[in-house]
Amino acid sequence: MYNKKEVKEIIWKKWLFPDFSNKLTWFIGGTGAAIILTPTPFKHLFYNWLVDTFNLNSGIPYTLSDLQNSTADYSLGFGLIFLALLHNIAYRVLIYMTEQLSQNKKQAQIDVDKKLFIEFAALLPADGLDVCTLKDHDFGNAHYRGSFDSLEKFVNTWDNAQKSFLDEELESKRSHFLGKVKHFIYTLAVKSYPIGNGDVFSCIPDRYRGSYDWPDNVSEQISELNDLATELFELHREFILSTRLRLAC
Repeated sequence: MYNKKEVKEIIWKKWLFPDFSNKLTWFIGGTGAAIILTPTPFKHLFYNWLVDTFNLNSGIPYTLSDLQNSTADYSLGFGLIFLALLHNIAYRVLIYMTEQLSQNKKQAQIDVDKKLFIEFAALLPADGLDVCTLKDHDFGNAHYRGSFDSLEKFVNTWDNAQKSFLDEELESKRSHFLGKVKHFIYTLAVKSYPIGNGDVFSCIPDRYRGSYDWPDNVSEQISELNDLATELFELHREFILSTRLRLAC
């Protein structure tokens, strides 16, 4: 998982700059430092008292050098400090590995969402027929039958778990957009009528076609479809921009 260079870098940094925020590391290192730095004046007083007491009671003369070996104290102190540094390295490596696993998992989720976004952009590109029709078309005029084929395909193929984004924010936007597309496609199907051989549709009933003296209900349904189309265009634009920003693609 980690190459030799990465491992050496971790050990080198943590050896020179140990993290004493870990309580066990602090305790062991502090104990070692105390053994090295503190004992000289206090241990001499204690050892002198111990030697004098022994000589007084036993009658056998002992000197301080016979009783004390400071080398062992320094060895123990430095040994504890070394152990603290070694523990610190192991502790930080464990944290680093945990963070790397978390980052790898997050990157894997991003890669899945990127792949799904590429599919979405291929089906509904910003400059595609469906999106451009949503932006520019006035439903007071006729529209071609295939103008919204990609939107219909989106409704039929993207309403399942496999087309769900792992990122919660993006999935919420996708789900909202899908719901609006369903409503638009349904409303358009209910409120539009075929002309001639059925390749062209109009939202104006035959008896009012060619005349601008429409009843209020016709004007209302045209306005409703125009508003829905504008809303869908803005939602599509927002989804494209926010997804590219969030996934850096």
